[in-house]
Amino acid sequence: MADPPPPAPAPAPPARQPIPAGSAPHVALILPLSSPALGRVADAVRLGFLAAAEVAGSNALPVRIYPAIDDGPAVLELCRTAQRDGAILVVAGLTRDGATGLARSDCPRQPTLVLNQPQETQMPERMYSISLAAEQEARQAALMAISDGWRAAIVIASNQPLSRRVADAFEREWGRAAGEARRVTFSGGVEEAPAIKERIASLRGDMVFLALDQASTRAVRPYISGTLPIYTTSLGVDPRADATVNVDLEGVRYVDMPWFVQPDHTAVMVYPPPKVAMGVEQERLYALGIDAYRLCGVLLQAQAGSFALDGVTGRIALDADRHFARTLVPSGFDAGRAVPLQPAQ
Repeated sequence: MADPPPPAPAPAPPARQPIPAGSAPHVALILPLSSPALGRVADAVRLGFLAAAEVAGSNALPVRIYPAIDDGPAVLELCRTAQRDGAILVVAGLTRDGATGLARSDCPRQPTLVLNQPQETQMPERMYSISLAAEQEARQAALMAISDGWRAAIVIASNQPLSRRVADAFEREWGRAAGEARRVTFSGGVEEAPAIKERIASLRGDMVFLALDQASTRAVRPYISGTLPIYTTSLGVDPRADATVNVDLEGVRYVDMPWFVQPDHTAVMVYPPPKVAMGVEQERLYALGIDAYRLCGVLLQAQAGSFALDGVTGRIALDADRHFARTLVPSGFDAGRAVPLQPAQ
């Protein structure tokens, strides 16, 4: 895989606003914990954030949790409340709409870290972002495939909005570095899966990229020729699934966070697994919570030279748009177990 770009210089800490008398300086974590739709995923972030604070011990930043009923107007109001209460940094914006709303508001007077990528909105000077966007993974999967020597891509995507965004991201990266990619649409029906074989055979391609969810990936995989290398994102795999389930994905390549594929990495070992049962998507957000807490310390300190962080969600560096970009681990399956791929000799 192509070497990641050199890390950008660390951000200088923005000037802090005066803290009102009687207020205690703290990091405000604002999440839609009271939302019926988002409460469970928001709680996964909360648990990861607090787990990282616990590991920090006596050096832990003071954290105050602000539960919101949604990721919209309620968050904006709590953001203002937190700053009146002495917040020196705000962490919020779990959804793309939530991050966009904060970016368009007057709230980020203190440093603010949003947990998703705002939609085509220039972030205010004091705002930074980190996200688990699958589009990042699609771009890195494209670079990995190009580094492996492939030049003609076949992309299989569904009509779901997320699948289309992932396919678009892959194709844009592929177009810049390799050439044209040809797309095949899969509706998701099991009865349609066998037809994929013929549709792929009619196209010229030396590899296949699956912009599909787990169910569709498993449906399509048996109908792709064994001579075609297959790439995907974590959207299509469950690294926590039983090995007897994932053995069907032998040979599929993707990128994933160290939290799942490098449990013995020193940056991962120090943080405890969730104390409650979680699905794999919730656990990804738990890991995001850990790294979000660690980034708070970066944003509140003046750091000389370059900045890079070995995060549990990837190697993290700040780009020119104040987004904490994550470089993930090239991964695959060995006897049904998700493992990091060995570099080519």
